[in-house]
Amino acid sequence: MYSAIPYALAQVLIEVPYVLVQATLYGLITYSMLQFQWTAAKFFWYLYILFISFLIYTFYRMMMVAITPNFILASICSAFFYTLFNLFTGFLIPRPDIPPWWIWYYWFCPLAWTIYGLVVSQFGDYSGPMEVVGSTVPTTIQGYLCHTFGFRHDFLAAVGPVLVLWMMLFAGIFIFAIKFLNFQRR
Repeated sequence: MYSAIPYALAQVLIEVPYVLVQATLYGLITYSMLQFQWTAAKFFWYLYILFISFLIYTFYRMMMVAITPNFILASICSAFFYTLFNLFTGFLIPRPDIPPWWIWYYWFCPLAWTIYGLVVSQFGDYSGPMEVVGSTVPTTIQGYLCHTFGFRHDFLAAVGPVLVLWMMLFAGIFIFAIKFLNFQRR
C-alpha cells in the first residue's frame, strides 16, 4: 500500500514536534524547580540535552518494537537494556571505578552521555569550594566532578553531537527494521 521508508520516516518526523513541546515544558518547569543558574548557555544546554534525550528514548522504543515480533518481547528486551543503561551510566558505578573490561559499555551507553551532558553543562564550569562528607581535604565542584566521576567541562562540546548520533542510530535502525523485517505470518 505505502512504501516502507516514507512511512517509517514520517513516524520518526512526527515525533519531533511533540517531543519538542514536551521537552520545553518539562525543561522550563524542572529547570526553575532545581534552581539551576539562570544563564542562557546553561539553560539552552539543558533544553537541548533534554530534547535530544527524549528523542533518543522515543526512537529506542520505536526501534525495539520494530525489531521484535511483538510488544511483549520488545518490553522484555527493553527492560534488560534499561537495566544495563542504568548500571553503566557512571552514576551507580562512577566511570573511574568501572572495571577496564567493561568501560567500553560506558561509552556505548546513551544514558551515560545524557548524564554526562546534564551534569557538566550545569556544574562543570563552577570552581567554587565544596565540602565532601568524610573528607578533610577541601575541593572544588569542578575538581570533585573530575576526580569522582571523570567529568570534564571541556568534553561538553563532544557530548552534543554524540547524543545526535545516538538519536540518528535508533531512528535509522527503526527505519531499516520497518523496511526489511516482517513478522507477519500468512
